[in-house]
Order: sequence, then C-alpha cells, then structure tokens
Amino acid sequence: MTFEAFARRRKFLVSIFLFGMFCCNLTLFIRCIPGLRKGYQDFTIYYTSALLLRQGKAAALYDPAVQYQTQLAFATVPDPKDSLPYNHPPFEALLFVPFTWMRYWYAYLLWTAFNVVMVAASALLLRRFRKIKELSPFVLALACMGYFPVAIGMVLGQDVFLLLLLMVLALISLDRGNDEVAGVWLAVGLFRPHMILPLSLLLAVRRWRLLIGFIPAALGLGIISALIAGWAWPLEFLRFVGKVEQTWRHNLGPQQAPNLRGLFGYLPGIRNFVPFTFVLIAISSLAVCVLAVRRIGKGNDSVSYSFCLAMVTTILISFHALWYDFTFLLPIVLFMIASLMREGPGEVGAARIVLLFFLFLSPLYIYLAMDVHKFFWFSLIPLGLFVRLMRMPQPAAEPV
Repeated sequence: MTFEAFARRRKFLVSIFLFGMFCCNLTLFIRCIPGLRKGYQDFTIYYTSALLLRQGKAAALYDPAVQYQTQLAFATVPDPKDSLPYNHPPFEALLFVPFTWMRYWYAYLLWTAFNVVMVAASALLLRRFRKIKELSPFVLALACMGYFPVAIGMVLGQDVFLLLLLMVLALISLDRGNDEVAGVWLAVGLFRPHMILPLSLLLAVRRWRLLIGFIPAALGLGIISALIAGWAWPLEFLRFVGKVEQTWRHNLGPQQAPNLRGLFGYLPGIRNFVPFTFVLIAISSLAVCVLAVRRIGKGNDSVSYSFCLAMVTTILISFHALWYDFTFLLPIVLFMIASLMREGPGEVGAARIVLLFFLFLSPLYIYLAMDVHKFFWFSLIPLGLFVRLMRMPQPAAEPV
C-alpha cells in the first residue's frame, strides 16, 4: 500500500471515530437539556456571584445560605446543601455581571456561544504550529467537538474555555519570546489558582521573565478582589473551598480526581491507610515535579513541548481536578493527532494510538465519572502522557 493510500485510510478511520464521539457528546447534551433549563449546571455559580455583586452583597460572596437564597430566584435547588457553590476568587464574578441583565436560560446560552467561540479561537491560534496547521479544518473541528472534556464543559457552562484560550495565548507569547506578556495572560487565569500557579512556576524554570508580567498582574487582581469582597477575602475563600471539598466530597473528592491525589488516595487496598496514602501522594507528586523541572530547565526542547509537559504535570500534581479539566490538554491532543496523520505505515506508535483512543472515548468518561464515581482511574492517562513525554529524546521539537 502506498503512503498516500495509507494516509487516506487512516484519516478516514480517525474521522469516523471522532465523528462517533461527537455523536455521543451531542446525545448527552440533548438528554441534559431538561435539567439545564432548571439551572442546575455549573454556570449557576458564576451567575449567582454576579447577581450578588449587582445586589450589593459582595461581602456575602462565600456565604452558603446567601448563595442558596440567590439561586432560588432563578434555579431549581431542592435543598440548601445542594446549592452550587461559587468557589472562585471574587474578581472573576465581574466578568459575569453583564449576563445578569438577561434571564438565566438566555444568559447560559449566550455564555455557551462565547465558549464555542473561545474553543474555535484556541484551535485556530494553535495552527501557528506547523503540525497542527497541516490538519484539515474538518479534522480539527471534529477533534474539538469529539473531545469529551470540551463537550461536558460546554454542557455545564464552565469557564475552562476562557482559561484554555489564555493558556494558548501564553504559549504563543512564549513561542514569540514575549515572556512578560505570557506572564500576564497566565495571571489573568488565576480564577483557577490551583492550575495556574503550578503551571506558571514550572514554565518559569525555563523562562523566569514571565514572572515580571505575572506577579504585578496577580497583585492587581488580588487588589480588585479585595475591593469587591474585602481585604479578608483570601482567608474566607480558602475556608469556603475547604468546606466545599467536604460537603461535595461525593462529586469533588479524591475518587473523582484524575490525578495523583485521586490515584493514590483512593486506590483499592491502600485508601484506608490515610498516613500511607498521604506519603505516597507527596512522594509521587514531588518525583513528577522534579522530573519535569529537570527536563524543562535544560531548555533544549521546544516551547510547545515544555508547555505541554508543564500542563500534564500540573494536572497530575494539582490538588483538585475534574473531567472537564482535561480541556487544557487540547493542545497536546491536537499535536498527537497531527503526528498520527503524518506517520508512515511502519511509524505509527501503539502508545500514541492507545492514549488518543482513551482520551477521546466518551463512554469511558461517562462510566467512570457518572456511573461508578471512580474517575480517579483516568489518572493513568495523564500519567501515561507524562511518561511518553519524558521518554522523548532531547531536543524534542513538538509534543507527540
């Protein structure tokens, strides 16, 4: 078989698989519509925080009772303990204030439209890199629509797409040598500090000048948050996040975290030995972090490789992660698909195919996260990605 015939057949098979996953994702969205109209999706927390700001109740931003009463005005919340908690820094609430001038359902649809635009913008910006640019627009669109973390983030009305766009802008700034600008883009994403802080520190190992942009921007956002919710907001925020972790343990606990905390904190046979699991989590997180720092610090690899390695490491060592957080792996996913499309008959790596297969397998996400509530098993996928990246010979041009 000629290379051209092999490439056409492979592109056809990949496209069919991605289209199948897109159909699964679309079916899930259609099934969720009745529940979405009741206002019980993650967009509720942003809408609630913005309403509190508009009503002059910013001081009660982290008060569960006030959040519950506010949500009753536009959503069906069966019980106070079921109210969806706004557990992000105060400055993010400003972004959603304009949405409160319309009814909840229309605000959710508008935010979903913005999310679609941000995913499309992220994918188009990533075409700056040669391999991704070689993907046809059709395959690129299918890859985005068929990727379950993107789909579930859309359904829930999450803010992960804004963070994805900021990360892509930071990656492009680093690739152009504008390290300070990259630091500003990353700082704006501090509405998810558990992701942005480790990612920024890992990248700063190689490009320390990004901190020149990151630190002032972070301080500015901290001051804005203080003006919104008072100077004690960091303590209130941390206290509230800890309370949410306990209250929503079934949905947000280690068993749902696809990272090292979830893997070793809920692994059958050892999960009841809390001190032992704590040591395992600490040692494994430190080991992964040290390996990533050593590789990134050498500075031999491309910026795109270092960025993707830092992102995979961040997910593994993060305290909190859920299924839609895999949206941040979209750049490396696109790089892997592009490489798969380019390889000859004897060059296709089984490891890449297996990783891509499970990363896109929508039924697996649904089964682990929604049916058995053991999404911690999915941590084996980013762990496999990490091992693959670390085994790539230096210098690595792109993450594949």
